[in-house]
Amino acid sequence: MLLEFLNMGAAEIILILLSLLFFGGFIVGIVLIIKSISKKKDNVDFRFPLNQYTVNVNGFKEQSTISNDVVLKEPESSTIALPQQSEIRYVEISQIMRCEADDNYTKFVLNGENILVSRSLKDYADRLKPKGFVRTHQSHLINPLFVKSWLKEDGGVLLMKNGDKIPVSKANRENVKAVLENS
Repeated sequence: MLLEFLNMGAAEIILILLSLLFFGGFIVGIVLIIKSISKKKDNVDFRFPLNQYTVNVNGFKEQSTISNDVVLKEPESSTIALPQQSEIRYVEISQIMRCEADDNYTKFVLNGENILVSRSLKDYADRLKPKGFVRTHQSHLINPLFVKSWLKEDGGVLLMKNGDKIPVSKANRENVKAVLENS
C-alpha cells in the first residue's frame, strides 16, 4: 500500500491533501460553533425569564411578560366616546357627574347637560370604575368628586352638587362609604 502511495502522481497526492484539509476545516468549524454556543449560554442571567420587560408608566414601574398571545392595551384616555344617533360626542371623564340606567340606555349627567346613549350602564361602568366612579345602585354610577353629602333618609341617599338625589343600595353601601372617605 505504501508502494502504491509512492507510485501516485503529484495531482493525486494534492487532491488527497486538499480533501484532508477540507475535512479538518469542517471539524474545526463545528468545534468553534459549539464553543461559541456554550459561551453565550454562560453569559445569560437565568434569574429573570428572557421574555420579561419593565416599562415606566406615569412614574410607576410595571413588569410585563411577553407571551405568544400578545394583547395590546388601549392607551389611557381622559375622554370617553358617547355615540348618539347623529354624532359621537367625546366628553371629558372629569365632567361626568353621574350615569343613570334606563333599560338598555344610559343617561350621562354633565354640568348643565344630559346625554342619552343607547348602551347599557354596565358597559360604561366597566370603563369608568377604574377612573374612580362607583356603583351606588343597580341603576346609578356616580363620580365621587361631585357628591355634596350623604343624606340619612331611606337607608342612604347621596346629594349631588347639582341637587340630584341618588339612592344607595344596601349591597353597595359600605363600598360607597369607603370610596367617599378616600376621595
